This record gives sequence, structure tokens and C-alpha cells, in this order.
Amino acid sequence: MLHTSKIAIITASILGITLLGGCSLLEKKKDNPYVRVQDYTGKEFRLPNGDKNDKIAEANREKVISGTEAFFLEKYKTKVKVNNIVGNKDGATVYVESVGEPHFHTFVVIPIDTLENVRPDGIWTQEREVEGDIESGIYALIHEKKINNLNNYLNEFVKKHPVVGLREEAYKNTASTGYTTPYYYIITYGDSLTPYLDQYLSNPETKKEVYQQKSQSSTFDPENHNIVIELFMKEENKEPDQKIFDELEADIEKMDGLPPGSYSVILNDNYIQKEDAHGQKDNTLMRGNPDYIIKE
Repeated sequence: MLHTSKIAIITASILGITLLGGCSLLEKKKDNPYVRVQDYTGKEFRLPNGDKNDKIAEANREKVISGTEAFFLEKYKTKVKVNNIVGNKDGATVYVESVGEPHFHTFVVIPIDTLENVRPDGIWTQEREVEGDIESGIYALIHEKKINNLNNYLNEFVKKHPVVGLREEAYKNTASTGYTTPYYYIITYGDSLTPYLDQYLSNPETKKEVYQQKSQSSTFDPENHNIVIELFMKEENKEPDQKIFDELEADIEKMDGLPPGSYSVILNDNYIQKEDAHGQKDNTLMRGNPDYIIKE
């Protein structure tokens, strides 16, 4: 399966690896790989060498959905909603979100054998992928008030500046980044949240107040939590605005009451790559690894 790992996606984003270069010269071409971020729903999202299995998975859609739902209920005690099914080299990648709290986005892979049989019995995912995404959702519950501070700030920021985030459909159909919003997502590392994950798996009905109470005796290392803020210019044919980026960066640096973590800040132009859902290009403005904004 040629699914790009979450860490690789983040690394590519922060290091600014050029995917296809700028899009100003491409937009007039019929084979333009980009689309306005306001128009992007993620339905065009593709994985390498997945066209054949994409068709097989779609023809067996109900089997894929029921198998995925059963897998999450059995292994993770979690009810999920299937948002998108995308063929890959060896099967289909199924993008889901949890129903209720903790809220998170993740994926699993359902194999398709050489006889074109969809095999729910063989569903798998990358090591600690789902576990980390659950932890991301729990992290957001633990820091609910601080998450609300970040949400309120970003909601106001996009009202005051000509920038936008992703459409809800876009990240629902393409994201496996744990707690995810139109403007940012949260990735957790290490094992600091393992006790909270164990609590969830033993009792998925655990109230957020229990996690919050438990966290009062915990210290959260910013290096174990990466909050990636990513915005897009609102207008077509506009380069990422340095002044807007500088203001966003400075605001995050000086703000109190934000969730503890290592913050990345990214500002793209208006276009997103249709087939891989990336907005980063050689004109993207960004700050991240190794120069994160650290919030204790």
C-alpha cells in the first residue's frame, strides 16, 4: 500500500518540499492539477496505483463500510462514520471520523486480493496510527478551554484577513490527522497520553471531565504535541501575503491560553492539488521544524 504516512506529510509541509511548483502558469491549462481551495471537496483525492481497486471497492461499498465499522467497534470500541474510500495498490484506504467525543479523523486499509475479493477480515492500519489519532482527540478534550481560545482566535483572524481554511468536506475525505479542523490539526507523539488511551479503550463512554481531572497531575511536553495551522489566500492569483503571515506568526508567539505544543504556521496561495490534497508549493510561507513556536 502506498499511503503517505502522516509524519511524511508533515515533514513535506514544514520543509516546503515542492510538489509541482507554482500554479500561476498552470491554471490556464486543461490538465491543471490544482483547484481553488474554496472549491475543493476531496472527491478528486487519489492514491498511487489505486484506480483498479478504487472501482472494485466502490462496487463493494457496503461491504467495505460494514467491515470498517465492525473493525473499529471490535478493536477500538469506537463508532465511526466512513467519509471516503480510495483505492490503493493493494486494496482500499478508508477515511473515517469518530462519532461523538473524543473526535478524530483516521484511516484503515481493507485488502483486495488477486481475485478481486474485498477482505474485511484483513483490515489493517499503520502502527499506532489509530491510537495516536484517538489520543489527539483526547488531547483536545483535555485542553478544551484552550482549544476554544485557538478556535476563537482563528475564526476572528479569517474574518479580518483575506484568508480561508479547508472546506469541511475536504478534510473529512482526505485527513487522517487526529483532531482536525478547517484551520489546523493536532498530532501527538510518544507515550505520554497512553494512560488516557487505556482509559478510553476500557470505557469509551468516559466523560471529558474525567480526562480533564486526570490531566491536572500531568505535565504536557510541547515536543510531544504538534499543532499545525495552515491557511490559504482567499483570492486567486494572489501570492501568500508576508504581512498576514507575519501577523499570524507573531500572534501565536505572544498569545497566552493556547494548548501546550509545538506550533507550525503555514500560509499557501489559493490553490490546492486535487489528487494529493496538498497546498504547499515553492511560494508557501511557513515556520515549523526545527523552529517551532513553543507554547508551554
